[in-house]
Amino acid sequence: MVARYLVAAAMLLAVAWSLARSINGGSFNFFNFFGYFTIQNNLIGAAALLFAVPYTGRERPPWIEYLRACAATYLFIVVTVYWTLLAPTTTDPIVEWTNLVLHGLSGLALVTDWLIEGPRRTLPLRNVWLVLLYPCVWAVVVLIRGATDGWFPYPFLDPAKGYDGIAVVIAAIFVAGLVVGSMFFKTTRWRVVTPA
Repeated sequence: MVARYLVAAAMLLAVAWSLARSINGGSFNFFNFFGYFTIQNNLIGAAALLFAVPYTGRERPPWIEYLRACAATYLFIVVTVYWTLLAPTTTDPIVEWTNLVLHGLSGLALVTDWLIEGPRRTLPLRNVWLVLLYPCVWAVVVLIRGATDGWFPYPFLDPAKGYDGIAVVIAAIFVAGLVVGSMFFKTTRWRVVTPA
């Protein structure tokens, strides 16, 4: 219980610190800052941890379990994509504490939380498509913005590189999300107490 509070607080503090730094630097744009998949998913992850706190050690409502599964999937992908695709090309300090929280601790914590205290009832694998709903909406919004105002959150989504390349990257991330989400859904079956 305490660990969930501490991790959620660290995630929210890292977002708030990054927000304050953006505002103080004079580069703040609400839609750009909160348009990053990393920022949005750290907020989702913190919410998932906080919603789960009152149910520590006991059965949780299904919607909380789906939220936890989605958050763990998203942050697993955030951490993986960052360290494999973005970190090698960034000029920002990788060891800066907010970066380590947003691109490291958050994913590790959500995945660990899921594995340590998985749902008591299985999440039907036929519902794993729910994991893709939010990323699909996010991707559509980002592509529209890239085509209209020219803003894109990550280099691999740069419209100048061609939409065929972007489509391949997004498709790969979606497939990865489906695979990772399925893995999290299936782990509940190893811990099953009562069939769904």
